[in-house]
Amino acid sequence: MKKFLFFFSIVAFLSACQSSRKMLNSGNYDQAINKSIKKLKRNPTKEKEISVLQKAYKKANDRDKEKIQFLKADGTPDNWDKIFALYTQMSYRQERVKPLLPLKFKSNGETAYFEILNYDQEIINAKQKAAEYFYAHAKSLLDKKDKMDARKAYSELMQIRNYYSNYKDVDDLIRTARANGSSYVLFKMQNKTGIPLPPNFEDELTKISLSDLNADWLLYETKENKQRHYDYTILVNMKQIDVSPENLKEINTLETKEVQDGYEYELDARGNVKKDSLGNDIKKPKYKTIKCTLIETYQSKKAIIGGTLDYINNNTDQLIKTNPIAAENFFEYSSATAIGDLNALKPESKSKLGRKPVPFPPNFDMIFKAGQTLKGMVKEIIWANKNILQ
Repeated sequence: MKKFLFFFSIVAFLSACQSSRKMLNSGNYDQAINKSIKKLKRNPTKEKEISVLQKAYKKANDRDKEKIQFLKADGTPDNWDKIFALYTQMSYRQERVKPLLPLKFKSNGETAYFEILNYDQEIINAKQKAAEYFYAHAKSLLDKKDKMDARKAYSELMQIRNYYSNYKDVDDLIRTARANGSSYVLFKMQNKTGIPLPPNFEDELTKISLSDLNADWLLYETKENKQRHYDYTILVNMKQIDVSPENLKEINTLETKEVQDGYEYELDARGNVKKDSLGNDIKKPKYKTIKCTLIETYQSKKAIIGGTLDYINNNTDQLIKTNPIAAENFFEYSSATAIGDLNALKPESKSKLGRKPVPFPPNFDMIFKAGQTLKGMVKEIIWANKNILQ
């Protein structure tokens, strides 16, 4: 019934764009019915709309009855779902008209005729036969032991559930169809580098939330279930792990500055102290050059891990797709000390002081952090390629 409510809501939207008479003449009977009903609710004496409603109602029902007659004569079992839909449609149509009845033409006093029938038994019968067909057909599909057929069976079994909340062993068959129709993907890692990896590296790398990639028939798992058959494997194939030597670089920079160092008297040509106009000795600032050596120490180290992300069809042992992957982790640290008069240093040089050299991170830590970068990259690739699996 929900799909018919949706159908008539679409009809209501479209009917706002043109007159009911045009809809009737163009064969859009249900749109014409909807338009006329809307107008007659506001004014039940509009003869034009009564006439349109009467004609559209009859033509719509006649058309549906002809379809039902043809489908029954055809005798194909899967037609019962269509027959059920047509009977339901006619029943819903008349239920919408009933509240308006009776409708009379003021001009001649006649009452408009609308055939009102009880479709309950036809709907029940069609629903029963449709359910019987879907049940038998779904079971035959499941017997084929084919993944695609199991998915079709699931769709047909869900249709039965739309008819009946509890029909035979449909719930059990739905679970079977879901299990048989699903493709399972195992995400795992393989180390081909010959180099030991940090403890828990593999667990951390494969600790990716892939649940948001799950589709109706595609399920990802990062923990292998020995009892399950996996249709596909996404393999992080580690082929390279390199950690650079610990690099220590020292740069010495001499900085100088002129600073005032007291005063000295100005002398005339004869070596006597000059006097100003008031008779005071004239003196001027005396400067000296101060020096300081800034010793900057730069520490650096780099780890690189790389390989491929391989998509494998376990049913055919074929490599479907491979993507190169690589990630780096950099350690960079600077510290500085100074020898000499610190007042000679520029402000930016002074700001570098106070940081002492630190121990270099262990190789395992460098590799582990590179793995964290790789993990994000791997998930992006899996997401971009999610449509290649089914």
